[in-house]
Amino acid sequence: MKKRLVILSLIVTGFAGIVLVFPESPGMKPSRLTKSLPETVGTWTGKPEEPGAAEKEKLAKDTEFERMRYEDEAGQLPSVQTSIVFSGRNLSQSIHQPEVCLDAQGWEFMAQKRHEWKGLLPGDEVLPVKQILCRRGLFRKNEEGEYEDIVLPNGEKAYIWRVFYYTFFGHETIVSGHYERTAEDIKDRLLKGYDQRWAYATFSSFVTQKHRDQGLRFESGAGLDEMQTEAHIQTFLKLLLPIVVSDPGEGYDESLANGKNIGS
Repeated sequence: MKKRLVILSLIVTGFAGIVLVFPESPGMKPSRLTKSLPETVGTWTGKPEEPGAAEKEKLAKDTEFERMRYEDEAGQLPSVQTSIVFSGRNLSQSIHQPEVCLDAQGWEFMAQKRHEWKGLLPGDEVLPVKQILCRRGLFRKNEEGEYEDIVLPNGEKAYIWRVFYYTFFGHETIVSGHYERTAEDIKDRLLKGYDQRWAYATFSSFVTQKHRDQGLRFESGAGLDEMQTEAHIQTFLKLLLPIVVSDPGEGYDESLANGKNIGS
């Protein structure tokens, strides 16, 4: 795996030098992923969320965000957060490697895995995703106003657990890796003559059984382990994705309509 990534990164770097001598394409092609998430998905209700100020400051000004936290109407299942970052003209300043962002937020990576999910997109198209299982320590302010770890009755540190699944939607393709996305972007520019807007999508949920095992409870509903949480997110995406994902090359973005450029 490491050898393949090294070779791929060298190819990407080489082609990037070639891209620099090409004139910029007149306009950007839209992502397959819509810029507006629905407020309701089946029995799920979405609550809009804003990205943090620090997140906005690190990315280019023409980067756009869409974020919803979906909650089950019956209150029996953990919420699912859907977060999308739409790249601006300068891709390198609009979308960072996801692992870097999560690490900066204080998440400790416990496991990582690649999946190719079937049956979630129309036409039997496979959805590639990367899974990151994370945990983050819980803190509280003491009487002196300083933050300290929350310690469980057994003397162990308390953690919240969350699993993230991320992927990238381009104008035609969907890839689950940072370097794969870069390679696709260069290939489409060289061979097809267009630049494109990428949508970096993350779907995440608490692994609630991990909290139950510590005697913690943040959300109502069932306690789900890792495999059950994965199935839970897949069930939700089977409802959401047909609404928000277009066929290859068929996406629409009002800010890019009629050849209009962003970031100019």
